[in-house]
Amino acid sequence: MASSAHFILFLALAGTLISRAQTLNCSSQSFANRSFAHCEDLPHLDAFLHWTYDPKNSSLSLAFLASPPHSAGWVAWAVNPTSTGMAGAQALVASVSGKSPTVRTFNISSYSSVVPSPKLSFLVWGLAAEFSDGRFTIFATVKVPPKTKSLNQVWQVGPAVDPDSGVPRVHEFEQANLKATSVLEFDKKPSASPAPNAHDGASPAPSPAVVGVNETTTSTTAPSPEKSGVAGIRSENLGLVVGWFVFVWGIFSV
Repeated sequence: MASSAHFILFLALAGTLISRAQTLNCSSQSFANRSFAHCEDLPHLDAFLHWTYDPKNSSLSLAFLASPPHSAGWVAWAVNPTSTGMAGAQALVASVSGKSPTVRTFNISSYSSVVPSPKLSFLVWGLAAEFSDGRFTIFATVKVPPKTKSLNQVWQVGPAVDPDSGVPRVHEFEQANLKATSVLEFDKKPSASPAPNAHDGASPAPSPAVVGVNETTTSTTAPSPEKSGVAGIRSENLGLVVGWFVFVWGIFSV
């Protein structure tokens, strides 16, 4: 009996570890009533991007997922129209306000100036945020210039939000934070079905309550993204799972 109980406990522990490792791959993630043509394991900060680009109306529907360092923290996904870093980026920032997750728009004109902005340099609609299992999800559709082939994306996570102003407090300056930027290339073959909420692949037209008016400044050139971070994370977690198998099996087989 004791041996059977040990074996059941071992299987439960192994299942938990395998499940945790699988969540590090965007292809294992799904959304209620939403799907996207592409998904990417972003190379830093355990972040993921699901997206569908519609060239008919030059729109990008997306779901960005990331975990803040603390439950009271924040996550952000941004487009930088002029550069590849955070300074100058137009950001969507998710945090918990009261008891509900919210997403707000910010114009990050410089590293010392992060202010809420009702208008960005591009149209944004369909903003929504969710928080589950320690991870935020930001949903949005953004307008990009016609015939755009790529855009500079930046993402970030931080520890807290100022309770009075709602402004995100400064994030860490580790290598993962500093390298959280890449180029999102639109010329890719679909890896999943188009988003059903996008009317057969066409993103819905913006409602009157949109933010931003300038659609002309999105940059289409930037260095190619670094991919080694995701591979390192996957390898590390696979090693963790295998190590636990060996360790726990050794204990229970005694």
